[in-house]
Amino acid sequence: MNNVKSEAVPLTTAKTSGLAIASLILAIFGFLTCGFTAIIGLVLGIVGLCAIKKNAQQLKGQGLAIAGIVVSAISIVVVPFFVIMMAILMPALTHTRTLARTAVSLNKARQICIAMIMYCDDNEGSFPPADNWPAALTPYLGNEKILESPFAPHTGRAWAMNAQLSSRKINDIKQSHRVVLIFEAKPGSPPAGGRELLPEEPRGPRGYVIGFLDSHTEIVRPERLDELIWIPATSSPRIVR
Repeated sequence: MNNVKSEAVPLTTAKTSGLAIASLILAIFGFLTCGFTAIIGLVLGIVGLCAIKKNAQQLKGQGLAIAGIVVSAISIVVVPFFVIMMAILMPALTHTRTLARTAVSLNKARQICIAMIMYCDDNEGSFPPADNWPAALTPYLGNEKILESPFAPHTGRAWAMNAQLSSRKINDIKQSHRVVLIFEAKPGSPPAGGRELLPEEPRGPRGYVIGFLDSHTEIVRPERLDELIWIPATSSPRIVR
């Protein structure tokens, strides 16, 4: 009886499809490239999946290929949509933030005007010396940060006083609703002066924030600055009979 030796046939190990791996990697990078590499990843995933199905015994990685296709599709659809939405929303968010800072600036100007009037009430109706008004108003402001601008915080005092009001009597001035009391000033400018201390461009998009003698505040466009009273006239003295 002849002994026949059978030779063992070695089993071949299936390789992971390189196309499937590349598809998933490109799909993930698609989130960083606004979906550009995901387009390539989608194509490679489909090609890789077809190749795996045709050569199931030699290739594996069907899950990777499917994942690459799905992630690529998501990246192609979602990322451009997200970018477009951000492009639409960012100007609106910036505008909203600017409006909020303008509102804060108006509120700060009003607080300073009210502090000025309180000072006058406690000092026989006289305004503080123009060159020292920030120190004079300290007890009335409570917080020195009120003197900072919300558009440029931590840069120091952002306001100047109308120097024409220095030590004058509040009740002796006419047309208080048009007389400038405080206004936005250039960084590092003197504490008091005239419109020459205004920044070259308003900090807000709508105009300069101005506080008036009657304590109201406004946003004044550059072309309207000439309508304001910078050098106030004195009221006519009363005639006593």
